[in-house]
Amino acid sequence: MIEWRKYDPTDRSIESHVPHLVTDGERVMVAVHAKRLEGDGYSWHRRGGYLVKDITHWVPINLPGEDT
Repeated sequence: MIEWRKYDPTDRSIESHVPHLVTDGERVMVAVHAKRLEGDGYSWHRRGGYLVKDITHWVPINLPGEDT
């Protein structure tokens, strides 16, 4: 079972530039947490740098057999 973590936009402990699973409550995507190029703070970005909005939860990708 995936143990989702509620996304707090002010949380700086999320490892940046590392793929994570994220959800907006309707779909699941792979995205990285990175500094916004335009504006303050961090946000989620998909491959190609596309901004992902309305993320509610996230979790590190943990494949079977990998140490966490």
